[in-house]
Amino acid sequence: MAVIFGTILVLAGCFCSISSVVRLTRANPATTLPLFRSAPSQPRASTLLNLAGIALVIWGANLMTPTIGAWAFALLIVTAFGPFFVMRRWHNQRVTGGR
Repeated sequence: MAVIFGTILVLAGCFCSISSVVRLTRANPATTLPLFRSAPSQPRASTLLNLAGIALVIWGANLMTPTIGAWAFALLIVTAFGPFFVMRRWHNQRVTGGR
């Protein structure tokens, strides 16, 4: 049962992370987003969604750890940072391709 709740929490966290980056890209439509620094315009909703996404992913992975073991850490890394890097890269390629 913990795996089911953990999966739901991880998926909700991944959705929050994706929503966070979407809001960030909409606030900065014509600028490239730096990878390890703050964006020129950082909406508060984006920051809150990012924090909620990280918290949900950690909580869900923690619930699944007794069942799936160390794979929960790999799941945590992929679902927490995957959307962040993929969506930023996609946005930056779209912005630089339009110039």
